[in-house]
Amino acid sequence: MSKGIGILVSHTHWDREWYLTFQEYRMRLLKVMDKLLRVLEEVPEFKSFTLDGQTAVLEDFLEVAPEKAPLIRKYVSEGRLLIGPWFTQPDESLASPEALVRNLLIGHRMAAMYGSVMKVGYLPDTFGHVPQLPQILRGFDIDNFVFMRGMGDEAEELGVEFLWEAPDGSQVIAVHMPYGYCNLNLYHYDADIWRSPEGWLSAFLRVYDNPPKIDPEHVCDRISKLIEALLPRAKSGAVLLMNGCDHQPPQPEVLNALRIFKAKHPESTIRHGTLADYIALVRRVKDKLKVYRGELRGAKYHFLLVGVLSSRIYLKQLNYRSQLLLEHYAEPLSLWAYLLGKRYPHALLLSAWKRVLRNHAHDSIYGSGTDPVHKENEVRFHQAIEIASNIAHDAAKFLLSYVKAPMEGSLRVLVYNPLNWLRTDAVTLLLPALEEDEEYRLVDETGTEHPVQQVRPVSYWGDLSEFIFAARDVPSCGFKVFSLIKQKKTESESQALRAGPHFIENEYFRVEADPQRGGALRIIDKRHGRVLEDFNVFVDEADAGDEYNYSPPKGEDVPILSTDFEAEIETHVGLVGAIMKINVVMKVPKGLEGQKRSSVLVDLPIVTEVRLYTGIPRIDIFTTVDNTAEDHRLRVRFPTGLVSDICHVDGHFYVLSRPVKPVSKGEDWVERPPTTHPQLFWVDVSDGKYGVMLANRGLPEYEAKEENGITLYLTLIRAVGWLSRGDLLTRKGHAGPGIPVPEAQCKRKLTFEYSIIPHEGDWLSSKAYKVAREFAIPLLYVTSTSTSSRQGELAPVNSLLSLEPDVLILTAVKKAEDSDNIVLRFYNVSGKHERAKLSLGFDIEKAWLANLNETPIASIKTESKREIELDVAPYKVITLLLKPIKRV
Repeated sequence: MSKGIGILVSHTHWDREWYLTFQEYRMRLLKVMDKLLRVLEEVPEFKSFTLDGQTAVLEDFLEVAPEKAPLIRKYVSEGRLLIGPWFTQPDESLASPEALVRNLLIGHRMAAMYGSVMKVGYLPDTFGHVPQLPQILRGFDIDNFVFMRGMGDEAEELGVEFLWEAPDGSQVIAVHMPYGYCNLNLYHYDADIWRSPEGWLSAFLRVYDNPPKIDPEHVCDRISKLIEALLPRAKSGAVLLMNGCDHQPPQPEVLNALRIFKAKHPESTIRHGTLADYIALVRRVKDKLKVYRGELRGAKYHFLLVGVLSSRIYLKQLNYRSQLLLEHYAEPLSLWAYLLGKRYPHALLLSAWKRVLRNHAHDSIYGSGTDPVHKENEVRFHQAIEIASNIAHDAAKFLLSYVKAPMEGSLRVLVYNPLNWLRTDAVTLLLPALEEDEEYRLVDETGTEHPVQQVRPVSYWGDLSEFIFAARDVPSCGFKVFSLIKQKKTESESQALRAGPHFIENEYFRVEADPQRGGALRIIDKRHGRVLEDFNVFVDEADAGDEYNYSPPKGEDVPILSTDFEAEIETHVGLVGAIMKINVVMKVPKGLEGQKRSSVLVDLPIVTEVRLYTGIPRIDIFTTVDNTAEDHRLRVRFPTGLVSDICHVDGHFYVLSRPVKPVSKGEDWVERPPTTHPQLFWVDVSDGKYGVMLANRGLPEYEAKEENGITLYLTLIRAVGWLSRGDLLTRKGHAGPGIPVPEAQCKRKLTFEYSIIPHEGDWLSSKAYKVAREFAIPLLYVTSTSTSSRQGELAPVNSLLSLEPDVLILTAVKKAEDSDNIVLRFYNVSGKHERAKLSLGFDIEKAWLANLNETPIASIKTESKREIELDVAPYKVITLLLKPIKRV
């Protein structure tokens, strides 16, 4: 077995923050980089070092050691220091598809600044992989993928090298590391724990100052064993030896061991090299590799750690808000304003994106670090939200300055729709509070008046209230401008909306709440004659797990249901919406005592607001929980009664068809096969005739269970007190250091937003996916009383662009990174070939089909300066580059 070809890759895996904070790890990074630069200078036979596939680490280093930049450029240009292609090592499931693209966009540009981009899809420690990743990587001219986590039973057939195919047919060479990315790490993880005089606790690895003595014979023995284990599973006849590990410095001692090994085994051709060197060996046998299609969410060899989807749920909600603002408001509105002459805020957008992407580093967004780490994550997300929301507001206000109000002297209200189809939806406004005998009306361009409904007072900078109104027929990627008038209240009632003591109703649904059973909902779908019982029931159960995994306690645990408690119910109906407020106080155990739930009970107050609107076929729910308990999981339950083997789930540039039952018995897995799974904006179950979709805003974890038909669960809170525990029923052993993390108990007030969308047929034929996106991506509004000399240049109903048919989902409208061109990106959600019809609200000179890196691939012939048509293959992601005709 020693005859194998092998590539030995020296590297470090750099978690920017985890059990230590970013600043602490950066102190250690300085030591690692100083040693690396010294080794590269003094040891010419140390051919190369891989800096974990991310450039943020380099940015972190050079911020405090700028004088080292020339050396970095030298070694990157020489191919001895490998950087990129990512900005940070992201999680895939919790980052939006656009965020993954931006991660690679920024990573590529940063790496190119220093000389070269490592064209390897290196994601060694990400907790599972999305099915469209091959298409994303190929969009950056990366034809390979190197990973550790995610393989299940399929690994026995595929081996360590296979072709991974995306739904559109894009393929990458996939290299699985069954023995991990540390399979030839030489240094130990012995640490000194120190408490500073004021109380700060930290851990210091000894390897930075006192590297251990390495026994080369022992290393040779390890190499032989790795060759013996890996070679039979490698079609290439080569093995990948990974010399390094988490936060490890370079280990030049490996070269001596390699010399001794080669002397003992002259037939061996193992050499010090790069991941690209290994990929080149696999590429030679590409035609012999088996093909795999689908997501990678197995845990046969390495933990998948599925509980991170709901750990510290507040981080996931902040992530949703950050991505939403950047992708759907700040960028497209800034582009529109740029076309009218406003400066495009590229630097500010980049700053916001970098903050978000730093939080997408896998240990950060997972919520699997220490409490100080995630306090910093909250700050970064809030900073991104602050930047993006202000950019969006200023750009929309700039557009509004070009529009004349329908009525002179009135407050103008612009409502913006970021989706690529005409839309009617509810808008929430903050306006000066009214007297009891007053009301607002909104007047559109035709003179039609639209009712405005007051909801509740708001305490912020004066006497304000929250109002709602239904904005009808807001154009695709466009706006509609209204005039706001205040008048004496008129006696009028909605023809479609009704409310009683325990019910609300619109033209689509009647929603009843049972006060004796915790406000459990009974939904009557008036369109299809269906009744859905016991919806929105809260289920509380013990969680004896950690930040990585949910685990039930070893003793018996009987779930506590909200139906065991009485609820107080209030209803209100107006001209725009019917609102039902449900107050229930559950009594739940205070926490765990060993492996049993405490006998001491605490109040768990839950306030749910259910909303119905005229003309909108959804049931929107806003639930606020004041979490006073520890060591528990709180979910909300929806027993659909529908029979199906699968759920459909909104994913990355794709809708997944995911089995309800686990894909394996997992008898020899290191972690129980997952039953909870990731989603983006929605999950749907249908029997083909009728279906129920649940949309969400920042709630990425769901479970589908067979309980007299399919019952869907959304996870609201998973409260735990340990970074890692070694006694879980769902996982074998520790996943990290056993550090207390009391703030992971999430003892705070949290609001959760989700929507029930009953529908006929399936998710696609019913267009329910559009209704879900409308909930997840709300309409934006701005107001203005100021006048401008530009008023009247834009019509009060206006569209930046429209894209048809509606199975094409727009995900990016922005200015290009490296030019004045415009980038549009969309994907085909259907499994059929579609003819895209793009209509623009501005003139263009040229158009190109581009890759995800915004490099033109082919010119597109256009018959008009404002019209483009092209064919779109099933599940294909399309990026267009447009050269606008500059405004004079």
